[in-house]
Amino acid sequence: MRKILSFILILSLLLTFAFPVAQAGSLTQAVKTAVNKIDYITAGEFVTSLLLGAKVNPDKPLDYWTKAVQMGLIPGEVKKDKPLTRAQASYIVWKLINSVPELRDKNIPVKTVILSPVDYTFWSGGDVTHNFRGAYVAWTPPEWDNRPWEHFNSKYAVMAYDLVVIDKYYKDGTVKTVHVWNRLKDYFLPLDWWKVLQRFMRENPDKVKFDLPAERLKAQVWVLGHHWANVLASKSITDNKFAVPLNVNRQLYSLFYVPKDLPHSWGGGYSFFTFKYHMPPQMHTDYRDGKPLYWQIFLPYLEFGKYKSTNIDDWQWTAELNPVTNEALNRWLMKLPRKFPLDWTRFKYICRDYDSIPKLYQEAVARLADLGIIQPEANVTPDVFKDKKKFKTIMNYVTWQLNRPTLTEMPDIRFNAGRVLTRAEAVDMIARVFDESKRVVFDELTFANDNIDDYGYNYGFKKRTGSEPNDVFTVLYYHVGKTITYRIDELWQLLYMKYDLPQRKVSRYPTQLSFERDYGAIFTSNWIYPLYDGTL
Repeated sequence: MRKILSFILILSLLLTFAFPVAQAGSLTQAVKTAVNKIDYITAGEFVTSLLLGAKVNPDKPLDYWTKAVQMGLIPGEVKKDKPLTRAQASYIVWKLINSVPELRDKNIPVKTVILSPVDYTFWSGGDVTHNFRGAYVAWTPPEWDNRPWEHFNSKYAVMAYDLVVIDKYYKDGTVKTVHVWNRLKDYFLPLDWWKVLQRFMRENPDKVKFDLPAERLKAQVWVLGHHWANVLASKSITDNKFAVPLNVNRQLYSLFYVPKDLPHSWGGGYSFFTFKYHMPPQMHTDYRDGKPLYWQIFLPYLEFGKYKSTNIDDWQWTAELNPVTNEALNRWLMKLPRKFPLDWTRFKYICRDYDSIPKLYQEAVARLADLGIIQPEANVTPDVFKDKKKFKTIMNYVTWQLNRPTLTEMPDIRFNAGRVLTRAEAVDMIARVFDESKRVVFDELTFANDNIDDYGYNYGFKKRTGSEPNDVFTVLYYHVGKTITYRIDELWQLLYMKYDLPQRKVSRYPTQLSFERDYGAIFTSNWIYPLYDGTL
């Protein structure tokens, strides 16, 4: 009888994997009915289902257990005919992923690149004639005094360093991107941005200087959001319409200085040439052939020397203290410690029971959580978000000043890795191994994105408003792609969004991570979620 039930259980797992939606057949229903009374599976049954799904053939017919042992998948304490814990199952899955080339190539990147908000906004990769990916940092002169976040501004640029963008490159050419909110330790950047700059100047006095890398000049954003001011364009780099001193060699991506009184100049200051489309070829109105143009970008709004001021507000406007125009500052900011590691090891700190997991299984459990194959569990009830001692408004509506976050305790999040793996959990786990669309990473949220392309042309904005998307605000905080994934490692805020977002109406506007309220927040069309634990 036990062998028959084991066979039925394996068949149930296979049917569940192969046919996610139950088919109208009596056999499937009979199998499911038969196994409903069994709330766990044996290690042998789990391994058999995994190896079948991975198309690993045993040396002897149906002897998947021996094959798994030979592959080094089975911990010594795990027995074929006994149940296994979540931790043991995770170990087996992680070992399988590393042992099967197809699984390894799909789950383990060959390269991981961590981009600062400046690296991302001024991305220089891809086709340099149209390589826009998204923007978190402004690059243009002031247009509206009541929108300082849209200015070239050190305060808002530094504030964005609570955020990084991670690109994972896989063997088949796939690139997976996640936007990670993982705050700098010891700083509340909306109020402490100047303290960070002060520390940089104190530790690096010789690096407080203007340093705009040539690679950064290849970014698409330079030709966007200018209202045709501070730019000139032509089919030829030798066009007389350009403002270039006679002693300057006209070449792409090289800074030169333009005197204030030079004809066609937009004011004295630095300038450079880039080779770009301004918008998709089919949208061109000035040049119908849809070819890229030579653009002269003017930077007369750059100010210098204000870092010497005793008024810290002046530091916002000096090029020596903006990570866009000081590469040493950009790199230094990225080395500052964060609340959590940026890789899978963050789960060591997120889950309070991590250290109680046997060391043999710890990495596997955290790795699978990072892949979304398993999920930790949060022991938090919705009532906690009504606790005014823990959660306060981020803005003091009497003084109109920001409240500094005070909540420091961590929510109770656990792997519960010592629990016996149930049949339902096994089915779900195996499905996620082979079907990435079923995976859910605990600290990530994915949203539908606006329709903006790598020319920086925002079709979604045009459709919603009927207006031509040629302002900074139609580019800043927008990103290419049909969806965008944010990892939110302010854990209370993450749990609050998981609780509250399903109760909100679906937004016709894109969900964005923005700094336009003087602090980092997830913006929807009908709610704003500050990204600092304990704030509302």
